Amino acid sequence: MRLTTLFTSILLSSAAVLGGCSANPVSGKNELALMSEAEEIQTGQQAHQEMLAKSPPYQNAALQAYVSQVGQLMAAQSPRQNIRFTFTVLDDVAVNAFALPGGYVYITTGLMAYLNSEAELAGVLGHEIGHVSARHNVSQASWSTVGGILTTMAGEKLGNKELFNTIGELGLNSYSRNQELEADGLGAQFLARAGYDPANMANVIATLQAYDQFNGNTSDSYRDLFSTHPNNDVRLQQLISQARQYGGGGRDPGRETYLRQLEGLRLPLGNGQTVQVRLITASPGDNFTTLAQSSRLSNNAAAHLRVLNGLYPNGEPSPGQLLKTIH
Repeated sequence: MRLTTLFTSILLSSAAVLGGCSANPVSGKNELALMSEAEEIQTGQQAHQEMLAKSPPYQNAALQAYVSQVGQLMAAQSPRQNIRFTFTVLDDVAVNAFALPGGYVYITTGLMAYLNSEAELAGVLGHEIGHVSARHNVSQASWSTVGGILTTMAGEKLGNKELFNTIGELGLNSYSRNQELEADGLGAQFLARAGYDPANMANVIATLQAYDQFNGNTSDSYRDLFSTHPNNDVRLQQLISQARQYGGGGRDPGRETYLRQLEGLRLPLGNGQTVQVRLITASPGDNFTTLAQSSRLSNNAAAHLRVLNGLYPNGEPSPGQLLKTIH
C-alpha cells in the first residue's frame, strides 16, 4: 500500500474512532474537535491556575486594569460571546503573547515594552482572541491526539515510526502557520469593529520582525512568511482590506495614552537587577546615538532604542516626540 493511501486511511479511521467534528465558530466549517466547549473552558481554568503559579502576574493593578479594558473591548467583537475572556499581564521579559483554551489571554511585560500604541496592544490581544474564537487550541490538541495514534499505528504497519513523526511535524507546522494567518485576519477584523485602523495588525508584525532582526533571531517560521515589510505583503494587506468592510479607523490609536501606561514598567536585567521604561520628549538635535548614552542599554543601544520606539532600522526622533528609553 502506498504511504499516502495508508496515511489517509489511518487518519480517517482514527478521527472517526475518536469522536468526530464540530463547526468552527468563525468559518462554520466542520473541523476535528475532540473537546466540547464545556471541556475547553474547564481545561482553560485549570491551565490558567497552573500558568499563574509558574509565571506570576505583573504587580501593577492600574496596568492590569488597562490591558483588561482594551482586551474586553476586543473580546466584544468575537463571535464567541458565551466565552468569558480573561486578560493577564505576566511579569516576564520574554517578548510574547498567547492564549489558552476557554478565553485566557496573556501578554508579557517584555512584549508591552516594544509596542507603541493602544491600537497595537489591541491588535495583539485581538490576534489571541482570534485563536480562541476559531478554537485553534482545541484543534491543535485534537490533531496532536490523532497524531499520537497515527504514529503508533504507522510504526506497527510500516516499522518506521521516525519517518511518520517527521511527516506529522511538517503537517502540524504548516497547519499552525495557517492558523496564525487566520488569527491575523480575525485580529484585523476585531480592530475595525472596535473602531481602530486594522492596519495596526501590520504594525505589530513589523515590530516583532524588527525585534527578531535586531536579536539575530530567524527561528519564527510564521513571521518568515513575510519576507518583505508587512505593508508590502499581499496576503496581509488583503486581510486588512477585507477587515475595513466592518468600518474602523475613527478611533484614536492612543499612542500617548499607551506610552503613559508604560512609565516605570520594570524589566529584569539579570543578577537580581531591574531596569525601567522611562518616557522622554525629544529635543531639537536629539538622535538615538546621543540618547543611548544616558540609557542603561549596553548592546548596540542606539539600534535597541529604535526597536523600542518603532523606528528600526534607520529612524530618528522628531522634536517633541514622546519616546521610550531604559533607565
